[in-house]
Amino acid sequence: MHSKNVDLFDPGYLANPYPTLKKLREERPVYWDESVKGWVVTRHADVKNILGRANDFSNDRIRPFLDYMRKRGMTDLAEVGESVTKWVVFTDQPLHTKMRMVLNQAFLPVIPSMEGFVRDTVEKLLDDLEGREEFNLLDDYAIPLPTAVIVNMFGLPPEDAVMIKHWSDELAAFIGGARLDPQRAERSTEAIRSMRDYFFKVVADRKINRGTDVISRMIDYSEKTADPFTDEEYVQTCTILIFAGHETTTDLIGTGIYNLLRHPDQLAIVRDDPTIIDNAIEELLRYDNPAACLVRVSKVDAEVGGQQIKKGDRLFCMILSTNRDPSVFAEPDTLDVTRKSKGSLHFGYGLHLCLGAPLARLEGRIAIPAFLRRFRDIQLADEAPTWREAYVVRGVSSLVLRKPTTVAAE
Repeated sequence: MHSKNVDLFDPGYLANPYPTLKKLREERPVYWDESVKGWVVTRHADVKNILGRANDFSNDRIRPFLDYMRKRGMTDLAEVGESVTKWVVFTDQPLHTKMRMVLNQAFLPVIPSMEGFVRDTVEKLLDDLEGREEFNLLDDYAIPLPTAVIVNMFGLPPEDAVMIKHWSDELAAFIGGARLDPQRAERSTEAIRSMRDYFFKVVADRKINRGTDVISRMIDYSEKTADPFTDEEYVQTCTILIFAGHETTTDLIGTGIYNLLRHPDQLAIVRDDPTIIDNAIEELLRYDNPAACLVRVSKVDAEVGGQQIKKGDRLFCMILSTNRDPSVFAEPDTLDVTRKSKGSLHFGYGLHLCLGAPLARLEGRIAIPAFLRRFRDIQLADEAPTWREAYVVRGVSSLVLRKPTTVAAE
């Protein structure tokens, strides 16, 4: 297979990337892809090696993208995009360590206390779906739930959820690996500016009026450290948590339910055996992961999978491929919710292991079985849903479901 034959934006690839990734893993596990100007890495061992070497492979992967935009004349977006480079997911040590310490104290401890709110929100959303013959799982369930949860964690007005979700969608177009056209660039610029303005005001208010929300806890903890956050750092941290706090969960719920509907035997296990759900969530993530690809920039000349990587080269670590690597998982293309999927890289690995993983797991283990129990006979209205136009993240962009039609007896 030649690299020029692999189009990471092709709708066929986006709908089912696994045959292509299998062929790459077997024939060209590390290859230079001209379309993304970087190395595509598909084997589990190579990806784990890269993610585990944070000192050699940098997480500051937005900056090359900004340089590209400046060359294309998108100077406004590049300027606004500079703020994104300071998100904790795009930083290296020591800034990463500083930000992560605050989040470990302010964000992680709040997650277990959200279980009641998650359950109440799930039941309300399911009640709203009752009586409807057809609905869009994404718009009516998988998006509103995590958006409501993160807005609540931040102590923001519930009515701001729609606006915050809109900004987040525009940000996804900026960093999610979608093709960047000038019109989309303009909308992304506007969204980043609006989101930043909003959170500068929220942070200023929380400094005076403390609560028990994540932002207040962040300020409380940071002010006690030797190197407190600046207002800019508070805003950057708020925007990444809002963005990442619901994107992954939306895709876990949407894609997870889609795959269970395609595997009725597995669906029955998840629906009828409450003890299996934690294991099932891990397997659903392994089988079709929201984080399709993690990008790193090499800080050194290195050798990966027999290829010579130069300092400054980008590496596209294909998590979707690693999670189907037969050297780690037996029968990797089979969905088996009883599988003990140890070794999966679906939340990353090493220093940058996903901070929001416990929140995604909490919401997934409540939302998925609750939906399946309430709508036992639900069916896919479309066997081939559209997938998001992005190779870095993976999820269905729409999933219309319908109740089976009942034929009246003669």
